[in-house]
Amino acid sequence: MKPYRPPSEPHPVREKFAQARKELSSSLIERDEEVDLVLTALLANEHVLLVGPPGCGKSLLLDSVLSWTGGTKFAILLTKFSVPEELVGPVSLTGLKEDRYVRVTAGKLPEADFAFIDECFKGSSAILNVMLKILNERTFDVGDGIVRKVPLKLCLGASNEWPSPETGKELSALFDRFLLRRAVSPIRSQPGRQRLLWTRDHTPKLSTTISPIEVEDARRAAATLTWSKEAKESLEVILKELSREGVQPGDRRQFKSVTAVQAFAFLNGADEVLPEHLEVAQHCLWDDPQEQPQKVSQVIAKIANPTGMRVTQLLLEVESVLGATDVRNLAEAAKAAAKLGEIDRQLSSMPGNGRLEKARVYLKDQLKKLKLASIEAI
Repeated sequence: MKPYRPPSEPHPVREKFAQARKELSSSLIERDEEVDLVLTALLANEHVLLVGPPGCGKSLLLDSVLSWTGGTKFAILLTKFSVPEELVGPVSLTGLKEDRYVRVTAGKLPEADFAFIDECFKGSSAILNVMLKILNERTFDVGDGIVRKVPLKLCLGASNEWPSPETGKELSALFDRFLLRRAVSPIRSQPGRQRLLWTRDHTPKLSTTISPIEVEDARRAAATLTWSKEAKESLEVILKELSREGVQPGDRRQFKSVTAVQAFAFLNGADEVLPEHLEVAQHCLWDDPQEQPQKVSQVIAKIANPTGMRVTQLLLEVESVLGATDVRNLAEAAKAAAKLGEIDRQLSSMPGNGRLEKARVYLKDQLKKLKLASIEAI
């Protein structure tokens, strides 16, 4: 595997994405991957689905990106009683007087730059059918027979649960419109819980803004990134291995995942797509949310990013040690510090990349806090 190489020449727009990524991740607790998915989707011109309980920061993440890019937002909570008018606007009364059936779309989804669709699988068939064309083709016909482009840059779909097997077939088309999909969990770590409780404002403060022209510039730059030979081979091996595991994503999903991986590589500051950038494909290359995501994650980590897989395992071990340690007990604290030190030594022996360095910084910070808490307890 090739080592990570930073770009030889700075890209001003990429630097804005990097800064926004850093500031979003530092403010939104334990939402690094969700931040990466939303920014990757923006670069790839795709949509994101986040599934998890309410209050996990899904809407706040989209609002924060919106404050960075500017534009308009449309938000809706779908229920089985929702009607298309709530999504695309009412029929024009003036138009009816003139024997024209057209909709007034002001303030609705067809005129939004960003959309937040909460409980996106709860809508009726009529709602789902309206959403399909807007999300995929980015077009809408107000009723006059003229298909118009919509300005939609990114839709963030949210749901408390994955589509059930009983409704899966009916919802499969909409489900497929979200290229990047991830389950979101409540805050798990002790440091994250402390930040949640005692920091009163979690709204990200972004130091830059980005224009629509700059976003398009970044998209073009991401789409022109070349794939290294190793990355191409890794993706082909991954798809073959997934097929043996009974996971066979559709042709469109495989095709679009290439663009998503390029966008993720651009977000990470790379000059070309390397095997490690295939990490983001774990959120693309599956259809059944019950068992396939875990299989896909394991296969991709094993083939394309074994370092990243080991880093994740060690970070989970760090959280386990911290969660089981009473810092007021000096013997326990000393034992925990020794375990964290051993984990740090394991990390230091691994080949470097951005994620590994970030993990080491986090670990050293937790070790420092552990020692300080132990001193205060004396």
